[in-house]
Amino acid sequence: MRTYETTFIVNPQTDDATIDSQVGAISKLILDNGGNILNENRMGTRRLAYPIQKLTQGYYTTFVYEGTAEVISILDRHFNLGEAYLRHLTIVFEGDLEKFNPSLEDSNDQEEKVAPVSNEPEVKSEAIEEAAESQEEEKIEEAEPETEEPVAETSEEEKPKTDESADSKEFNEDDQL
Repeated sequence: MRTYETTFIVNPQTDDATIDSQVGAISKLILDNGGNILNENRMGTRRLAYPIQKLTQGYYTTFVYEGTAEVISILDRHFNLGEAYLRHLTIVFEGDLEKFNPSLEDSNDQEEKVAPVSNEPEVKSEAIEEAAESQEEEKIEEAEPETEEPVAETSEEEKPKTDESADSKEFNEDDQL
């Protein structure tokens, strides 16, 4: 069995009970077809990047689960037939599940990560100062090109106008002779 991640968007204009039943139906399909749900993440209603079926918001949900290829085809068919599902995407999950879901980590690991003991606070402060200096340099570099570009554009626009007028003057002088 492989580990998959499925993310789908449900129409948010329905009531909460309908959204819960749509998410529950996906969960039931995975479990009924021999899958094992490792993580369920209901992200809630979010703004869409672009309108889908004239909607600007959607209810996002992600499942990480173990299953066979049959589960994927069954889910795909269910998503395509259900009118409440706006979009869906299933990929093979190749990440670390502990990083994806921090609640799966042991409490001992969390204690070690929260309270590291360091004997060299000076090294940290030097690193922080260097990072701040590099950020200031980046801001300065970003600000400089913005002021230079408009000047270059206006000077380039003016040059062709003067060249054309000089050419036309020469042409006019030749006509008079």
